Amino acid sequence: MQRLTSALVLGGGVLLMSYINAPAAPRPAPPRVTPAEVAAINAMVSVAEDVAQETERLRARLLVTPAVPVAGRDPFSFGNVRRPERPVSGTPEVDVEAPAAVDAAPAIAWPSLVAVLTDGAITPTRTAVFGIGDGVEMLKVGETTGAFLVRDVGATFVDVVYVDTLTIKRLSIR
Repeated sequence: MQRLTSALVLGGGVLLMSYINAPAAPRPAPPRVTPAEVAAINAMVSVAEDVAQETERLRARLLVTPAVPVAGRDPFSFGNVRRPERPVSGTPEVDVEAPAAVDAAPAIAWPSLVAVLTDGAITPTRTAVFGIGDGVEMLKVGETTGAFLVRDVGATFVDVVYVDTLTIKRLSIR
């Protein structure tokens, strides 16, 4: 008896699902194409042919690739770029005397900023800690060390003036 009951329930389920999924109305007939639409489609055929020809022409251009010249390998001239030689003109070259050598000013050895210290007062006073050579110097605004004057001390930077040339540089903590 259980087989008969399960077969009837299964059959009823199949019928119910087919009833639910069946369309409620017949499908509408496809719309008819008017002669004006046919004429517009026929007019577009020539445009489509032009596009197809252009596509083929561009594909043919992609197939032709220029040959890349083979670079000679020279391990002893790394980074040297060969420049094309300039064509020689008919005008003679004029010899120009080189200007007299001017002694360049030596580079300034700026101190390195190691830290910025603040005291615990209500209006904190900042002190810059510099590494100069092998030593350490602690300077406040207006103090000097060697040829350097501390102009301003911020939370992460110090403005230092090189007194000989009045060059200002901002040093920051690294």
